[in-house]
Amino acid sequence: TRQSGSGRGDPVNVVIVASPEALATALMRSGWDETEKLGIGSAWRTLKASFGAEYKYSPMSALYSAGRSQDAGFQKARDTIHQRNHLRLWLSDMKFQGRRVWLGTITRDIGVYFTGRTWNLTTHAIDPYVDEARESLVEDFANAQSLVRFGYVQGVGAASPDAPHRNLMNAPWWTDGLRVVMDLSDVRTPIERVDFFYWDWPASPDQIERVNELLRRSREAAQSE
Repeated sequence: TRQSGSGRGDPVNVVIVASPEALATALMRSGWDETEKLGIGSAWRTLKASFGAEYKYSPMSALYSAGRSQDAGFQKARDTIHQRNHLRLWLSDMKFQGRRVWLGTITRDIGVYFTGRTWNLTTHAIDPYVDEARESLVEDFANAQSLVRFGYVQGVGAASPDAPHRNLMNAPWWTDGLRVVMDLSDVRTPIERVDFFYWDWPASPDQIERVNELLRRSREAAQSE
């Protein structure tokens, strides 16, 4: 939401069970960078980057969950600042088997545009199919051999291109409505040993096929290195 608690932003589509050390290890192994804080200087560097200058640590705006902004923000650059994945994380007060639980939202940027809705007059356009960014994080952590097991639980609810959700910029996005749950370790786990959470398994053929495809691509990527 906004700081006031109004509106609906990007979906909380990621749950991570991990110690701070395991989470940091997974992010570093898979090429994620922490973002700078949003301010006049970083806003100016972002604006210059929108015209081609390099800016690897461009900040992201604050979104609020349970009344507070993200505890950490990360990005994984692609070709330009117009194309990168954004990951916001909140440390929750929950624990799973004695370990900390992080909530997150991940989206994929596809452009920068000017808007009167933000103080710095710029914002990032996101890929409306947000599940693709969610699945890419599973692949990242599997390829980094940080993923122990994963599964899916019900989340924000499904939305289609014909009846999408909308974020605070009024941009449409759609999803199958699920959150991915990932158990991470700082001890390397080979991809062939990755296991699953079955507590809320949406046992549809499409979902099972998607999981198998994720693991297949991750194994192929590991073998090609």
